[in-house]
Amino acid sequence: MHFGVIKYGTILIHAKFPKIMAFKPINVFHEQDFDEILNFIVDSKSYRRSSLEESDVIIHTELCQGKIKIKKLMEELSSRYASSHKKVILFILDDFEKKLVFYPNLIIVRTSARASRLSANEIVLPYVWEYKDQAFAVSESTTLPKVGFCGLVSKSRKKITRVFGKSKEVTSDFIIRDKFWGGSPLDPTIQTDFFKNIENNQFILSNRGAGNFSMRFYQVLSCGRIPVLVNTDMQLPFSNKIDWKKIVVFEKNEKLCLQRVVAIHREDNYKAMQIQCRAIFDDFFSQSMYFDRLVEDIREKSLLESDISIISNERSFLNKAIHFLKFK
Repeated sequence: MHFGVIKYGTILIHAKFPKIMAFKPINVFHEQDFDEILNFIVDSKSYRRSSLEESDVIIHTELCQGKIKIKKLMEELSSRYASSHKKVILFILDDFEKKLVFYPNLIIVRTSARASRLSANEIVLPYVWEYKDQAFAVSESTTLPKVGFCGLVSKSRKKITRVFGKSKEVTSDFIIRDKFWGGSPLDPTIQTDFFKNIENNQFILSNRGAGNFSMRFYQVLSCGRIPVLVNTDMQLPFSNKIDWKKIVVFEKNEKLCLQRVVAIHREDNYKAMQIQCRAIFDDFFSQSMYFDRLVEDIREKSLLESDISIISNERSFLNKAIHFLKFK
């Protein structure tokens, strides 16, 4: 990270920004062309297609969904490429958060997971498919923190909307839907309401949904607003590089989230944090950067070369210990 200064009106805001990185290409083998959802990979600086023999890694070119399909595909891919002695990357977009079978030759990149149950070959997949091309202008100063939410109040969101909705320390701006995306995800009015609610507020409630991850979290980052969410044994991506505690509100319970929002507003840190949120999105979660960051992460964790079966057992024991201390 390096420091920069942004001028907002007459205010100078000091903020941290990620350093510009030079990424080493990786030789990728895939039998089929990428599907439309993953096709952004081919435009990445790190991507270089090669033969199976010359490849560093194999990538399954379709985004996998559905618990039964996931389990069958994992077994199939592991068996199909076992003789190649290459690792296979499988991208999974699904709400399934329980532990998956460990295959030493697979690298699993999944949206939903429990941090305490992640195996050594698993990496969290951010939701990089819905975002704003440009961040909204930094929020204006207000007497109280402005906290927004637009969507379905599912089981995981009931308490946090209630805690913030009843608090006199914040101004709440909630649009409550009775269905996911109001039952009409392609309705332009629904979409406009969603992003207008983000624009009009400084903080956005972004708790998990059916899976142990939050699509809204990444949408809010792209808008240059501060996500607020309870840590439900959730692994935020690239935590070894991003000090999430300094950029978003990510606490053990709803009351601590409220206290943190009030403190950030009182200290007038939210403007700098909003700028950092967008900077982090651009450098890690934009489609032009995500695959480069993923490859960098895979290399740093030695997932391409190492026999990670032993590491997996060690991590499993450590994660269980951490889970016991945090959540029991």
